[in-house]
Amino acid sequence: MLDYEEQQRFLASQRCWLLPCAAACALLIGETWTIPMSVQIKIGSTLLALALLYVAYYLPNYLGMDADAQRRPRWVARMRWWLLLAMAVTAVAFRCWPALAAAGGAAILHLFLARWLRRPLSQDLAVHQPLRITILAIVYAAADYGVLWTADRHGVRGIIAAELWLFCVFMGLVLVRPDMKEAQFGVAVLGAMPAYALSVRWPTLVSSLIWIAGVAHLLWRAVRRNRENYNALVASLGEFSREPREVTVQVMAEAGRWLAEDWVRTAPKEQDEVNAWYTRVARRYLYHNCQHHLLYRHITYTLSLLRMGRGRVLDFGGGNGNFSRALARRGFDVTYLDVPGEAADYVRWRSEREGLQVRVCHDLSEVQGPFDVIYSLDVVEHLVDMRPVGDAWRALLKPGGMLVATYYTGPCKTAPMHIDPGYDAKQYLFGLGFRDVRSKFVNPASAELLRKPNFMILDLPA
Repeated sequence: MLDYEEQQRFLASQRCWLLPCAAACALLIGETWTIPMSVQIKIGSTLLALALLYVAYYLPNYLGMDADAQRRPRWVARMRWWLLLAMAVTAVAFRCWPALAAAGGAAILHLFLARWLRRPLSQDLAVHQPLRITILAIVYAAADYGVLWTADRHGVRGIIAAELWLFCVFMGLVLVRPDMKEAQFGVAVLGAMPAYALSVRWPTLVSSLIWIAGVAHLLWRAVRRNRENYNALVASLGEFSREPREVTVQVMAEAGRWLAEDWVRTAPKEQDEVNAWYTRVARRYLYHNCQHHLLYRHITYTLSLLRMGRGRVLDFGGGNGNFSRALARRGFDVTYLDVPGEAADYVRWRSEREGLQVRVCHDLSEVQGPFDVIYSLDVVEHLVDMRPVGDAWRALLKPGGMLVATYYTGPCKTAPMHIDPGYDAKQYLFGLGFRDVRSKFVNPASAELLRKPNFMILDLPA
């Protein structure tokens, strides 16, 4: 399972490796403002360079650290439309009609090829992806370069064509997903070479090579980190369940869909029925939650949540116990509360193996307060009526203590088990005397999931 100290060190090192990409983008911006062209075009080129910096900062981790092998091709299939639109807008801005026609041809090609991108891949991240993905990356790169070469030959500024080409190369990298360190530099050189045929100066060529090499390295590191996290998780779940790897991988891949279908089929209404359903499906829910915790966004979210811990902590609805064990590893006095089943058994098993003290409870009557912090993450939407729980939180929390929770956002296709309580849970908690202190902990630079509107941090005045 995830060692969050290790994940934190990895993400810190990723930020260090971002520096070459940042330097390349700075060089592109500097080059933009030394070339004689209109202010509007200079601003557009600068915005493209800043977008390239954002791509390097966020997307290698976001796309590289996942447990769903199909997600990358789906993302490329969707984002190619935006890339083609950017090419078309550029062509119109420069009145370059041949390039606009070439962009239309590339769009027709994508319509034909997108179904090959969406074909199923092996869900085991240790299995190499099929050759067709690499072939598709090459075909797309050739089509994109044809559009940009045409644009360059008919009046589009070379530096803008080069910047758009870097976006194309990144999409190719996402598809190819270089597994070997040597391969990333080969891809970087091959990706930068076509820029020689564009009307750009040497600083732009050097910047392009640095950016491609930097982003390829970031993506390679993220893919490697993700594979290590994934293999450790599969090994842990397999050892706990005493099942072969292929069974663990299959259950992980199918758990989300199976849970949604079983909920619709079972349709529990009362809270006792809901609790009984979660106990019955605990193994699949455990696998589904564990897989979700591999996501880059969830890792950064958890690291931020851990920094809010202090003293005695209650993990209400703790699921797979990943968060409870991370809290205990940081020295907090942790109580885990959730329905009985394989998930709770897994918490006990992992905690014992790691020498961690985590108190496991299955009913509020077993919980002994008071607590300094209560976490309730993705739980309220699974309660038929959270008012008794809100009352219990108030009773269990120390004066001056903090409640960190998410609340109902509505059902969706992938999670029909989300229950509408029929009232605003946050307003009910305000009525119990809680205060909103989220602004003290969350700002525009905070982890993405902390900035979601359904995330709340409340305290109980002393």
